[in-house]
Amino acid sequence: MLTSIAIFGLVGCGEKKEKETVVIEKKVEAPKAKESDGTSLDVSSDGVEFSSKSGKNKTEISIKD
Repeated sequence: MLTSIAIFGLVGCGEKKEKETVVIEKKVEAPKAKESDGTSLDVSSDGVEFSSKSGKNKTEISIKD
């Protein structure tokens, strides 16, 4: 009986290992909006805005009061 009490004491008081959680953070850049080729014209009471893009060439014109 004394032996079984000793065994239960050793098993119950044994060291418990806790799991360790590691968090890794990495900076992520937001995706850049791709400008599509084309032409836009905006006419308002403030004036006129015109823009055109073809490949690497881009033209913007703004005429306002």
